[in-house]
Order: sequence, then structure tokens, then C-alpha cells
Amino acid sequence: MKFISSLLLFFLPIAAMAQSFGGNPPSVKWRQINTDTARVIFPVGLEQQGQRVANLLHYIDRYTRSSIGDRTKKVSIVLQNQTLESNGYVAMGPFRSEFYLTPPPASADLGSLQWEDQLTVHEYRHILQYRNFNQGLTGVAYYVLGELGLAGFASTAVPNWFWEGDAVTMETALSEQGRGRLPAFFDGFRALSLENRNYSYMKIRNGSYVDFTPNHYPLGYLMNVYGREHYGRTFWKDVTTDAVRYRGLFYPLSRSLKKRTGNNVTGFYHAMLKEYQPRWNDYAVTNSTPGKAMMASPRTVTNYKYIYPVKPGEWVVYKNSYDRLAGFYLLDSTGKQQLLTRPGINFDDYFSYNNGKLVWTEARFHPRWSWKDYSVVKIHDLSTGRTSTVTHTTRYFSPDISADGKKLVVVSTLPSQRYSLQLLDAQTGAVTDSLPNPDNWYYTYPKFSSDGQWVISNVRNNKGEMAMVRQSLTTGDREQLTPFTFTVLGIPIVSQDTVYYTAAYKDVDNIYALTMSDRKIWQVTAHSNGVLHAAVDNSSQQVIYSAFGAQGYALYATPLTPKEWQSVDTARNYHSAWLQPEFQEGGDILSKAPDEVYKVEKYAKSARLFNFHSWLPAFDDPNFSVTLYGDNVLNTASTSLGYTYNRNEGSSGFTGDFIYGAWFPYLQAGGKYTFNRSDYFSGKGRLYWKEMDIHAGFTIPLNLSAGLYSRSLSLSSMYHYLERYPQGAFRFVNPSMQYIGNTLVFNNQRIRARQHIYSHFGQYIALQYNRSLTNLFAEQLYARMDLYLPGIMPSHSLVLQGAWQQRDTSRNYSFTDNFAYARGYNEPFYEHIYKAGANYHFPIAYPDWGFAQILYFMRIRGNVFFDYSRAYNFITKVSTTYRSAGGELFFDTKVGNEIPFTFGVRYSRLLDRDPIDNAKQRFAFTLPLQQLFNY
Repeated sequence: MKFISSLLLFFLPIAAMAQSFGGNPPSVKWRQINTDTARVIFPVGLEQQGQRVANLLHYIDRYTRSSIGDRTKKVSIVLQNQTLESNGYVAMGPFRSEFYLTPPPASADLGSLQWEDQLTVHEYRHILQYRNFNQGLTGVAYYVLGELGLAGFASTAVPNWFWEGDAVTMETALSEQGRGRLPAFFDGFRALSLENRNYSYMKIRNGSYVDFTPNHYPLGYLMNVYGREHYGRTFWKDVTTDAVRYRGLFYPLSRSLKKRTGNNVTGFYHAMLKEYQPRWNDYAVTNSTPGKAMMASPRTVTNYKYIYPVKPGEWVVYKNSYDRLAGFYLLDSTGKQQLLTRPGINFDDYFSYNNGKLVWTEARFHPRWSWKDYSVVKIHDLSTGRTSTVTHTTRYFSPDISADGKKLVVVSTLPSQRYSLQLLDAQTGAVTDSLPNPDNWYYTYPKFSSDGQWVISNVRNNKGEMAMVRQSLTTGDREQLTPFTFTVLGIPIVSQDTVYYTAAYKDVDNIYALTMSDRKIWQVTAHSNGVLHAAVDNSSQQVIYSAFGAQGYALYATPLTPKEWQSVDTARNYHSAWLQPEFQEGGDILSKAPDEVYKVEKYAKSARLFNFHSWLPAFDDPNFSVTLYGDNVLNTASTSLGYTYNRNEGSSGFTGDFIYGAWFPYLQAGGKYTFNRSDYFSGKGRLYWKEMDIHAGFTIPLNLSAGLYSRSLSLSSMYHYLERYPQGAFRFVNPSMQYIGNTLVFNNQRIRARQHIYSHFGQYIALQYNRSLTNLFAEQLYARMDLYLPGIMPSHSLVLQGAWQQRDTSRNYSFTDNFAYARGYNEPFYEHIYKAGANYHFPIAYPDWGFAQILYFMRIRGNVFFDYSRAYNFITKVSTTYRSAGGELFFDTKVGNEIPFTFGVRYSRLLDRDPIDNAKQRFAFTLPLQQLFNY
């Protein structure tokens, strides 16, 4: 079971990344820097970034590996510059890493380091982890199964919190910043500590549908640092070596912890909390004066993240929750809330407001090239209630609108990694000016000054330091308002001659004020946990701010009392010792790494198209198979070669398939040759034959997502040539057959809140038509539509389904059957059949309970259903009705604290007797695939 779990654990992220298969347009030309350590692959024009990454890799590989191990293996790293997502990953199958080069718009959570520097330090640690986990039983898995075997066994032995926590540790150890020095990185754990919410280790590991839980990044960092501080710098190297060698077959990492510290993983977690919680709590007691909460604590996790004054006693806020989609709301002092509009899919949820107009950005996607996406500007007018999209196919972030509503300022980021502030016409979205940026600073959340003559923004320089600057809209001249430091600065709020902003000067992010007259900085709020944003209400002399707690971001009010503000010295480090860690890894390397110029060469798109990396078995009774997988580094070609044994027939078959995704359609080709196929023929007994199936075709996958809807369309056509070779004296009347299969799948789903079981509005449409091309006639038409609607409560879902299937009556050949029959009945005999079904899904309980680190129950939910189906028997010329009603009970769980897994039971009451066995009721065990497709 652990072996199966390990493979599933790896397949899930692979499936998630499948959207980027063939994701770059053919016009992208690739270059490479090829060294003994890594092959850095990048688009033309990114030579500077490629050189920097190569230099950092070599420095890390040479000087900073002792705390993880010295095993080596060359890796390929691809720099992606077309997407606006800020991310990166390392994966096996094939062994590679990809860096998404657009920097994150916000700085509080990830920091302000030069983005390719931070990615290199963080992701290369994952590369070193994979290299050094290739030993013991995990090493055996690598030799037997290949790279996917290594990934599966390593991920089962070592929890995801270690992988990410160790990488965050290194980005902190090898730079002057890193997430381990950012107060906001610890907001989640600090909130639970301050509110005395002592969740179990399993709940923290697996998450919850009703309570906020920090993710595995801060968990992993805290566990890593605690282990290093108490047991030495190489402590985790020793623990993970035990784990990947499976010393103690079950729970190997926990067993190693127990042996070395006296605590298993649960005890180790609680020991870590026992050390850090008093530090957070004591700091809060002695250094905080929380504001007054503006509303009662919500029943479910709810975030009020950004707030702007509209008029005295009225504000506009961004709000989302676990049971409702994000929206912009008008909030007044009595607590009344009015929904204005909802933002769509985005890369950053920030918005701005001025004089009756909201402005924000939304994501847009190239329909075919999944690496190529955009960020467009949206405006909502409160007076008219109208929302407009003012730019298209742009790459903008963090817009602000002028007081007169005529101008916008946006941050522009280009694929060349050049950044600038651009001024736009608020009506047309046309660029009216581009402000100079000779140092290529990265601007964050620009704001118009009160007089409209300047733009004020916090910027990041090439070292990763931040400062506040203002830039003239007439001359483009820049003036630095604060010094460059590694302190993270947040969103500015301009009020008359004062600029308020969040900053991480102390152990908690709070609001600070820069008085323009004397350029002094003052602390305005002293909240006990991280503050994100604020609004200054001069009429009531209050500061309304958003701060994080165990139930999400809440709103607080505190008096605006400048005479009581305390001045801040930006040259001083106010952080407590736990935010100034010393890892003994050599310190900041970003300024030490050499600047060697490596040779740049062309990288051919056709390089290693057939790049075989893994063998994997599959057990799907009655079929047992083993398959050799191959994928190239640019993710444009996928190959599989396999052997399948069918237990029912005793047949064996060899298969081969190839998909090429670098052009507009995916091109596919393959074949299967099967020995000892057999069937029983009346009067002749069991007859045997060999069968060959050769196929080729294309698929066009389109991403049409926009606004509130995730939307896709896939069109495909596949040609098949089938030849049967009889064994013995008998002969087939028609030994060969050719047919073509055409498929259309359209999926349109409104985005969901965390507790939504299904989308509150969506459609799934599938059409499939198969027809023979020769005299051996065979035909099948299949159609299905699912309609998703909201239920009575926010977390409920109503799903309606209709389906139709028609088959020819010659019975020469049977195509694959995808029809979802009325639940509880055996498959009927028919020429055509249709079905209508209704499902009402609802949550029953959120247990947040598990046992033995094996199975964790997150949600129990039910479904009541009714199916009506009617099938026409062309021989008897009679139509038979099949009606059933019943209920399903589903358990949404995590297996091994890692793998989402849903299973359930179903009771079907047959309202018409099943003609095959006269049954009137059935019980069934349902697995995830059945749950998805058997409505």
C-alpha cells in the first residue's frame, strides 16, 4: 500500500503540470549554458539571467552542500519568461527544474530578493535533495523503476514539509533576507499561538475545510530550524538518510527522529511549538496595542484584505471566505455589507480605489500556449455599476487610479525582464507615458500623490533591497524617500502630506508613517500579528487596518494620534533573535558568487525527444502492465512503450505511443500488437487470434478561461487501422477494419470557494462519434451534458445530467463504452439509450481527525440522487425504463498526510426491476473515478 501511495503521490503533481505540455509557441528560440553541473536553457534575450543562474548554481554546488550531502547528478533547468505566475519547481521524470521568472507583485510573504536569485537558491536545494535521497531502498527503486520510482519512494519517506522547509532554510541561510527573516511568513502559526488554538500535528499536516491551518512551508522551516539549533547542522542529513534508506520500514523519518531525539514526529512538532510559542506570545504582550475589532468573529474563515474610505463611516473592502467567492463589498460602520462586484481569476488579488472607481487586474490566457498568459486591467464604476476591461493582452500589475478618474498607473513587466511604470488612459487603456527606469527597479503598488504630480512606490533593486521612491509624472525624475534596506515594505497609503505603509521593521508587520516634511518614519499601529493594509479616515481621526488572525484577515480601528507615534531608525535591526538566524552555511552568497561568462549555445527543440526515464507497473484487473515512459526537457514530446497482460483472455500485447505538442495541434501516433486474443463462438468453441491496432491523429486543446470561469475546449480526431490474424483453421469474414473517432469536450466551471463541493454554475459537454471507414460497418454516437447549479446553502451543489448513446445494430465491432448508466442496474442490451439524472451534494461533517499518520478525514459529505433511463432493444423492439433513487456517502481524506483520496458507499433503490437479475436494491463501494463519472 505504501508503494502504491508513493506512486500516486508523484503522479498528482505530474498531472497538475500537464497543462504546460507543449506550452511555448514555436516562435520561442532557445539557448543554453551547458556545464558539468547543469544545463541552463532559456529563451533568446535572457542571456544575462542564464549567466547569473549558472554562476549561482556552481557556487552553491561547490561550497554549500555539506548539510545535505555530496552526491552529484547533472540537471536541466529551463527558464520560463512567458508566464506571469511567480513560481518554480523541481521534478523527476525527467529530472529537471523550471523557473517562472516574473517576480511576485507582493513582497511580504516571499521577500524582495532578485527573483532569479531566490529561485536558484531555493530550487537548487530541491535538486540536491533528490540527488542525495538516491540511496538505500530509494536507490533500489531508482535502478528498478527509474526517476519516477526515486521520486515516489523519496516523497513517501520524507514529508513535504521537510522538502520545502529545508529549501526555505537555505534561501535564508545563503542570503541577507529569505523567508526565515520575514515576519509575515510566521503570521499563521503566530495567530494560532496567540489565540490558543493547539491543533494536532495531523491537522496541521493535512489542513481543514473549516479552520485556517498554516501550510507546509512555515511548518517545515520551523521544524528544520528547531532541529538544527538543538542537534546540529547535519542533523537533518542524518535523519533523511535513515528515512530514504527505510531504516524501519514504516514511518522511517519518525523512527529516525525517535532514535536521535527521543521524540517521534508528533512529539518533535510539539517540542518545536513549546519553544517558539512563548517567544511570539511574550513579544505580543510587551510590544502590542491591538486596535478595536470592527465586527464579530465570523463563523468560517473570512478575509477582509484591502480597505479604502468612500465617505465618513463607509469603506470599500475585498472579502473572501471558505464558503463564498471573493468580492468587493461596500461596508459601513454598522457592519452592513453590500456586494459591488466580484473579481475573476488573477495572479494577485490586490485592488485600488479612488473617487467612486475600483481598479484591479485579472488573468487572461493564450488559448493554445499554456506558458503564455496576460494580466489585464479592470475598472468598476460605483455610480453606474458597470465593469469594463480597459486593456487586453497586457502584462500589468498593481494599478492605481488618479483622483479625477482619468489616469491609471500600472507596473509593467516584459518577457525580457524589464520593468517600468506606465501611465494609461483610464477610458481606453492606451499608454500615454512610460516613466524612465534606468536601474530596472521592480516597482510594487504605485500610488498617485495627493496633488497628482508624483507616483509614490516601494521598489526592489537588483540586490533585493527595498526603498520608497517618488517619481515625477512630468519630468520622470526620481527621489528616494527611504534608504535601501532588506526590510520588506508593503502597500503605500497617501494621505495629504503623509505616506502610510506596512513594513517589517519589527517582529510583526505594522503600519508606519513617512512624514514628507521631515522625511521621518513613525510607527502608527502596534498590532500583535501581521497587518496587511490600512485606510486613514481623517474625518473620524482613525486608522482602519486589516490584520491576520486565526479566522483570517479581520478589520480593526485605532485612533490616529500622531503625537503618540514612536520614531523608527531604519538603520537599526529591531528583530528578535529568532528572526536573525545563524545557520553556519557561509552566509550571504549572492554578493560572493563569481560573474564568470559561460559559453552560450543554441538549444535545439528536437534535443532528446525520446528521453526515457522510468518504468512503472500498473495493476487494473484484469489488465497488468509495465510501461517505459519518456519525456523531453522542454515538455513537447511524450513517449510510452509497454507490455500488457490480460488475465481474462490470457493475451499479451505490446504498445507504443508518441505525442508531439510543439505545434498548434498535438500530433499523436501509436500502435498495439496483441497475441492470443480469444473469445467463445457458438458452435466453434474458443478461437484465438492476433490483433494489430495502428492509430494516428491530432488534438487541439484550448484554454478559454476568463473572469470567474475556468473554461476549456478540446477537439480531437483519431484514425485507427485494425487487423486480426486468426490462429488455426478458422477465418474472420472481415479481418481488417478502419475507423475514425472524433471527440469534442467543453468544460465551463465557475471558480469555487474552499467549501464548495462543485461549481455553483458550470457545464460539462462531451460528444464522441466513432464510425468505420470500410465495408465492415460499425458506428457509435455518445453525448453527455452535466449542469452545475448552487444548492440551498453556500456549500451545497445541485448537479443535473443528461446523456445519450446510440450504437449500430450490426454488432461487428464494439467501441469503448463511456456511458454512465442508471445507478444500480446492470448494463442493458440496447440500440440507443438515454439518461437524465439529478444529484444534490451537501456536507455532513468536517471531522478533522485521523489516526496513525495513515488516514485523515477532512470532510464527510452526502449525495441524494435520482436517475431515469430508457433503453431501446432493437431485437424485441421494446423500450425499457430504468429508474433508481438513493444516496451516496463520501469521505474526503488524506492518505499518509499527503495524498487527497475520496471513497464512498452507495445505496441504490431500483424503482424498476433489473431485467437481468430482478434485483430491487444494491449497495456499492465507490472510488474516485467512479465518483467522477458515474452520475
